[in-house]
Amino acid sequence: MTSSRVLTLFASGLALCAACSAGPSGEPPRQDPAVGWVDRVCQAVVINGARLSQLPAIDPTDPVKAKEGMLAFLTSLSDSLTAVGDGITNAGTPPVTDGAAAVGKAMANLDGARTSVDSAKTTLAAAPATDPVAFQQAVDALAPNLGALQDNQGPVRDLRENPEINDAYHQAPTCHTLDGVS
Repeated sequence: MTSSRVLTLFASGLALCAACSAGPSGEPPRQDPAVGWVDRVCQAVVINGARLSQLPAIDPTDPVKAKEGMLAFLTSLSDSLTAVGDGITNAGTPPVTDGAAAVGKAMANLDGARTSVDSAKTTLAAAPATDPVAFQQAVDALAPNLGALQDNQGPVRDLRENPEINDAYHQAPTCHTLDGVS
């Protein structure tokens, strides 16, 4: 057998293997619907998490400016929590067993976090920024409302308690950015 004929057979074999692995009609393999679903959720988290990385500069020597900065941040936090919830809702029901229950738990915790932030925002808005001592006392009183957020691991953690969503999470490209993997 000549070398050109061997190369031709080899090339034909490679082409056949490529065609078989691409799926019917040369289309790429289809993505698991759960992977697409969780990737959309992760997109909402990534986009809104990026907004929160812009922490306000707070000057503790100027209570008026400190109050404005803190209120702006709490507003941004509340808006981001709302947007993440909208992203989960817009993704629809996850195509997995007990997916609706996983979403229900994530949304309940997300709503609780947003309620805590909104309550803190209302309390802070009523604080007298013209009296530094009273303002500091009001800021200190926010700790119980915002302390609950420290224990909240976010909606992705709640969703990942479902084994099928967790498996899909590990396959979803956007979710890798949440884990610091590119």
